[in-house]
Amino acid sequence: MITYYGELCTKMYESDKSMAEGAELNYYLSFVKDRKMKVLEPMCGNGRMLIPFMQHGIEIDGFDISEDMLKVCKEKAEKLNFNPNVFQEKIEEFKSAKQYDLIIIPYGSFSLLPDSLVNKSLQNLKNALHEGGKLLLTIVEKDSKIEEVSEWTETNRKKIDGQTIIEYRKIAYDDETKILHVQLKYDAVAYESIKKTELMNFPIRLYDPDEFDNVLNEIGYTQIAVHEVNYGYGDGESFSVYECTK
Repeated sequence: MITYYGELCTKMYESDKSMAEGAELNYYLSFVKDRKMKVLEPMCGNGRMLIPFMQHGIEIDGFDISEDMLKVCKEKAEKLNFNPNVFQEKIEEFKSAKQYDLIIIPYGSFSLLPDSLVNKSLQNLKNALHEGGKLLLTIVEKDSKIEEVSEWTETNRKKIDGQTIIEYRKIAYDDETKILHVQLKYDAVAYESIKKTELMNFPIRLYDPDEFDNVLNEIGYTQIAVHEVNYGYGDGESFSVYECTK
């Protein structure tokens, strides 16, 4: 059965990427000029960015497609005496009566959307922004070297909650659709036997230089700037952030 950020995937993700910090967190916090600003994080996952925002006294809402990720977010926040306003929703179906000053989608979550859902999702976010509000999001840009992996290859192994979770992956690139197909398999092993397996398809849309600028222009964002953030996202990678003003 194919799952999307199921229990095992969520546990592995949480063990590696529990809370944003350092350069990445400071970059996003720098756009909150006033503690009265209202912030939204679509695709908020386990709350790795949302909860640190709450710790800084910022009003932030969030939503995600994964029930397991939201469960971890809520449990983690409650341990810190926070009650996050997070809910389950698809970004392409998101509607909001509430208007926000800042919407953030850190790192590459937005690249999980196929082309057929990109414009609708961007329009939904634009509709949820105050005039002059900002959208900050990252995409995954195409690298000149793409390494494909045709057989299941172990990429991570962690002992969590009394069991060993092993992550495997296959990678294939479709040049016509510009999608990097990442298949993930998670095995939960205890007492030398597999107790549970999760399979996940992770189609990542890779963008060529300037391609995403054209998409944003089509939606009608008036100002677009691209910033390079160094030493962010936990493992020290640098990444580009699109700053889009309504």
